[in-house]
Amino acid sequence: MSKKILGLDLGSNSIGWAVLEEVDGTVKKIIDMGSRIFIKAVEEKVPTPKNVKRRDMRLGRRVLQRRARRKQRMLNYLVSLDLLPKELLGHTQPEILLNQIDNPDGKKAKELGYQPSPYYLRAEALDKQLKPHEFGRVLLHFVARRGFLSTKKQIAGDLIDDPDTIEYLNELDNKPETNKEEGAFKADISEVRNAIAESGARTLGEYLYKLGQGECKRNRSHAGGHLRTDRKMYQDELEKIWEKQQQYFNHLPDDFMTDNKGIKQIIFYQRPLKLKKDRIGKCSLEHGKTRAVMARLEVQRFRYLQDVNNLQYFERHTDKWLSLTSEDRGKLIQYFERNEKITITQLKKELGLDKPTKINLEAKNLKGNRTAFEIRSVLDDIWEQYSDKQQKALVEDLLSIKKKSTLKSRLINHWGFSKEHAIKLCLLEFEPGHSNLSLKAINKLLPLLENGLIYSEARTKAGYGYELEEVEAQNTLLAPPETSNPIVNKGLHELRRVTNAIIKQYGKPEIVRIEMARDLEMNTKRYKENEARQAKNKKENESAADAYKKLNLGKYPSHDDKIKYRLWKEQNHYCAYSLKSIPDHVVFTAEVEIDHILPFKKSLDDSYMNKVLCYTSENRSKGDRTPKDAWAGNEEKWNQITQAISGWKGLDSKVKRFYQTETDLQERNFISTQLNDTRYISKIALEYVKQLDCDVSVTKGYVVSQIRHQWGLNDLIGETDKKERTDHRHHAIDAAVIAATSRSLYKNAVAQIERDKLKIPPPFPDFRAAVEEYLEHIIVSHASQRKLSGGLHEETGAGYIEKHGGLVYRKNLAPDFTEKNANSIVDDTVKELVLAHLAKYDNDPKKAFADNLIVYHKDGKTPIKRVRVLQSSTTQKKLESSKFGVKDKAGNVFKWLAYGNMHHVEVIQHKETNKFKGEFVTMMQASHRAKGIKSELNPDRQMQNIIKTDHGDEWQFIMALHINDLVSLNNINGERTFYRVQVLDKDGGRLELRFHSASTLNNKNEHVRKSISALMSNGLRKHRMNAIGILAND
Repeated sequence: MSKKILGLDLGSNSIGWAVLEEVDGTVKKIIDMGSRIFIKAVEEKVPTPKNVKRRDMRLGRRVLQRRARRKQRMLNYLVSLDLLPKELLGHTQPEILLNQIDNPDGKKAKELGYQPSPYYLRAEALDKQLKPHEFGRVLLHFVARRGFLSTKKQIAGDLIDDPDTIEYLNELDNKPETNKEEGAFKADISEVRNAIAESGARTLGEYLYKLGQGECKRNRSHAGGHLRTDRKMYQDELEKIWEKQQQYFNHLPDDFMTDNKGIKQIIFYQRPLKLKKDRIGKCSLEHGKTRAVMARLEVQRFRYLQDVNNLQYFERHTDKWLSLTSEDRGKLIQYFERNEKITITQLKKELGLDKPTKINLEAKNLKGNRTAFEIRSVLDDIWEQYSDKQQKALVEDLLSIKKKSTLKSRLINHWGFSKEHAIKLCLLEFEPGHSNLSLKAINKLLPLLENGLIYSEARTKAGYGYELEEVEAQNTLLAPPETSNPIVNKGLHELRRVTNAIIKQYGKPEIVRIEMARDLEMNTKRYKENEARQAKNKKENESAADAYKKLNLGKYPSHDDKIKYRLWKEQNHYCAYSLKSIPDHVVFTAEVEIDHILPFKKSLDDSYMNKVLCYTSENRSKGDRTPKDAWAGNEEKWNQITQAISGWKGLDSKVKRFYQTETDLQERNFISTQLNDTRYISKIALEYVKQLDCDVSVTKGYVVSQIRHQWGLNDLIGETDKKERTDHRHHAIDAAVIAATSRSLYKNAVAQIERDKLKIPPPFPDFRAAVEEYLEHIIVSHASQRKLSGGLHEETGAGYIEKHGGLVYRKNLAPDFTEKNANSIVDDTVKELVLAHLAKYDNDPKKAFADNLIVYHKDGKTPIKRVRVLQSSTTQKKLESSKFGVKDKAGNVFKWLAYGNMHHVEVIQHKETNKFKGEFVTMMQASHRAKGIKSELNPDRQMQNIIKTDHGDEWQFIMALHINDLVSLNNINGERTFYRVQVLDKDGGRLELRFHSASTLNNKNEHVRKSISALMSNGLRKHRMNAIGILAND
């Protein structure tokens, strides 16, 4: 009996496929094979969704916009009270007018090369009468710099000025630390407070005014230091200034300086953090219901009851895993209910087990009822006296009443708590996040878990079922399931396209075989090693959480905070690069960073063994280089680093990375991130293709690679007997091997591999020759980029300054600031100073701007941190046709941004001269056409086709080309060579084509870069093909 076998090699951005014919259990021939390549749903070389960078930039812009709006509100308010000149409203350069209001030494300061400073006025305001505009200038200055507000104070919300709350917060601030080091933020702020006191200054503003020229007056790095302030410093200074100035401004409104009104409301109001309802996920059991808040008592109990019911221990004398008795289970429920943190040692003690006894959940991070623990820490016995209904009602109030003043009143008047208890309850910090299930589903499952059922049993008994719903057999694949992983979602949609195209062309397969990208199962030794490693990681994470709490930074450290602490201990409290000591209060601050030893963008290695902890300044000095590339030229420093890491025990893999260069990185391939994505895709795909009602099985990647080598397939598209990854067709070879690997062959191969004696014949004698023949005719199918997706413009831009003759932007003096950049500095004096500094270091920016080396202005005191650089010489007219202008509220362009990606190019031909040219269409222009947005790019303001075919009477439309479209050119043999469109070069009016099977970009023999006219003269033709590489018009 004849059957069709479909073999699938699933990757994070590729699918290899092969259809084989099997007769009576034996593979007889290859029907067809091919490769499908698509763009990852993440940034190139960075495993994050493509919209993450734009989202982060957008969040940054929103912070700036909120600050700008706050400043504008203050400006409007002060102008309305005649505390600032009306000319400031709508002025394009308000800083010029503001500087004229600043201190009377401003003219003298300018002559010396200094900028006038509002700090002078803040100091003068403590003792002398200010003029109205001077007083307004001081108040406006407070808007932009208002200090750090601690988490506790943010939680306090509108209670921040409540006398009872202030008293309690002061009590917390004055409470002795449990360890000798102060909290990281608290230590930095305390340092500034001490400096203010030692200087004799009464306020922060007076202290900053007294600082020398060029010294740090903002929270930015300067000579390795920073200045961190808190909200109270600004509030205290404002009070002192108003205490002096109110006698001169008694005509101002009564609420001018009232708490939560007037000036204070504009400066200090901070909106509460909240998650929009539409951003909360949906329940997986109750469709349409929103997931429950993690801090709810029901959710906390639901979580720990699953662990209690699943818990088993290994009884050594019977050699069996045993479940808990009802009595022991009751003990554990009490233990989990009353404790936030669950330790295995204490858990065993509660059960009366000795230390060597194994528990099946030892590697899991067990959590108790954190919500009840927090409330109990405030109420103690009062909480125990409440019924279950009362406890849930109290938690409901604590979680749902967002306005803290209202909550305080509710706790006092309704619940009868004292002011002290009410304040403490208002300031509790509960566990963040949401469960996977809704409250409705949890309430159905909870009684069943309380009766001792494990989750799977409870789910079935509650009527939800546990297994995947039976899917009616289909002739083609339906829409795939959606996951939270964008790479997997993209892979599944492409799998559907490929599979359905195969079914349409060759019929539905009876057998489907999928490769799982993972090694052979763990043996006992590897399992034990993995178990020990998990237990060690858990213990280290718990230590990190304890350290985080002791530093008063909150209750729940982030994943990165835990990694920082583990690295810090591993490195014996020293920076990996500078070898300077890192105090414990600095570990969780921005002063130190986690760095990838091998640059992540080049290695894609995000494993723990590629991470170290270092000072931020050292990370900036290292840049996007390996340690050896960065410092091997500095013999003294390199010797210090290598000597230090030689003492790292059990970290051989990490130490080896220090000695690798960028050249070594280029030889590495198929890294862990890609493997993880592929494993997940394969796992989901295994269930997904079962709807075809066919026999679905899996093979492991390691076994496939060994069989491929055994059958002599590695050199079919390469020159050596190693798998050739520079050619996309290798995916098809893998798929052919996968399709030919039956269950019996797989079991036989695994047994032979474990004995290191693999000798398995190919499925039929001419199998290698058949694969080679099909490879000759494969046209790799690339997914064209036709969607309106991606950035419409670049994230950063430059301003046009006519006197400098072009676009000007600001650039930091850093190791990437080259001599070419220096020659483009628009200020001649600054240019001379920077070039002279570079010359001292042989024009090597890595040396000139590394290790905190500073360039000073002529005064020898003021550091030059950023400079204005001419990006390009141009004119306003040219910019209007080549860049996107960002306009202010007055409609004036203040910044020019480069357009984002090209969407397509429209190839047109002149009807009389027969000359060809290309009309390049940006993503923004295509978007404006599709949405009917009126702009210079779409003057008609009408919705129209994205591809414009009417270019006037003189021009004829020939074709439109997108990235990854398939095209062909005539070759010297009179045949056609197939390429994919790789680059649409608008500036050069050219196209860059890459050979269809080429998977790398560094082989110049595999690409063509020519003008559209030259390509058309060479017979450029566009082809339509489906997902499996079959041409539609040939």
